[in-house]
Amino acid sequence: MNAEFEPPRQLLPREAYFDPVWHDREQSALFDRAWIWAGLAAHLEEAGDFITCRIPGHSLFVVRDAQGELRAFHNLCRHRGCEVVEGRGNVGSAIRCPYHRWTYALDGGLRGVPNEKACFGAVQRESLALHRAAVGVHHGMVYVNPQPRPPEPFERWIAGLDAHLWPHDPGGGSLRFAGETRYEMRCNWKVFYENAVDGYHLGYLHAATLGRLFPDRNLWRPVGRHAVWYSTEREGPPQASSVLVTEQADGYRAARLPGHETPHYPGVVMLFPLTIYTPSPWGFSVSVLEPEGPEHTLMRTLDWAPAGGWKGLRIPRAVRDVDRAARRNGPAKRRGRTPPPGGARIVRLADLEQHPLDSGDFQLEDMWICEKIQRNLHSSKYRVGPMAEGPGAESPVTHFQRSVLDYLEGKAGEGVE
Repeated sequence: MNAEFEPPRQLLPREAYFDPVWHDREQSALFDRAWIWAGLAAHLEEAGDFITCRIPGHSLFVVRDAQGELRAFHNLCRHRGCEVVEGRGNVGSAIRCPYHRWTYALDGGLRGVPNEKACFGAVQRESLALHRAAVGVHHGMVYVNPQPRPPEPFERWIAGLDAHLWPHDPGGGSLRFAGETRYEMRCNWKVFYENAVDGYHLGYLHAATLGRLFPDRNLWRPVGRHAVWYSTEREGPPQASSVLVTEQADGYRAARLPGHETPHYPGVVMLFPLTIYTPSPWGFSVSVLEPEGPEHTLMRTLDWAPAGGWKGLRIPRAVRDVDRAARRNGPAKRRGRTPPPGGARIVRLADLEQHPLDSGDFQLEDMWICEKIQRNLHSSKYRVGPMAEGPGAESPVTHFQRSVLDYLEGKAGEGVE
């Protein structure tokens, strides 16, 4: 992979999108070795500060130790496997499992076992430290990897992104946390990812929500295994948002961040394999994909808005309809699901009271398309036809699939150019 994308073609077989065996292979060869967003460095300033996160198949946490270093561990007590911490906060000078009070130092070493002599005689503490993971920090963001020594080191994984940095700092005070939305999608995670980097569909599916972003009016650029997106509708350097989105936001009197009159930074940052950033003049969002099965994906989206507030920016009607349906039906009629901690909004197409194309929400339009594709993947007639060439079309799809195959074929350590 050089500065330009290779010619577009379908590299993955049809079963890659629904076969449980393929999904298990991704778990062991990709997700078990992947870097993923964990949280904000601003939440890890003092010794004992910690944040937790999930990556498919793993519960992890990051903590700042007494020497000021960040350490990442599997969130799993070595006694009976209980998660030792939850959420985020400060553990003080030691990490204590709530189940049997086994106690670990901030460096992960086992330091205390209640009633050790009476119950165990002696515990070989040296072999029962917390399982280590890897941690990296870039531009105020913290990332974790389940492996203590990942095949693709963090510096190589993140290389090149400085040329496409966004000026937002969710932990710096100019932005406030504005809430979380959880999208429950009935599709394979790769179907959603490929849709997200497909510039060919923007001017058609999203004509009413994003504008006339035909392939010559938007641009994807490869950054290692990642890809960043710009609008090229205006004269001059590319910008983060389309003309239609800018007009709509200004019409809603959305609060614009100071200094973002000409946002010459990417509007979408796709960090392979599961993290998505969406910087804009009106805020910042982080989305993390959580593959829950071969044909089910959860996407957690966390939003930050200007500290002064939204100033009239409206929530799309379809999302409000989801909230009303959830309240009216109650937990018993929603498969027993209750709202997650913190009041995160849960969005499913089945809860909509209108068609996704009438929602005014491009995210719901994408969910609708991805679920339609997922259903047809089971057809014996399914074949991918000719793919549109160019950095504003379908070439980024092949770029993504190449990285998936690199991991599955054990080539992740070789990196990309």
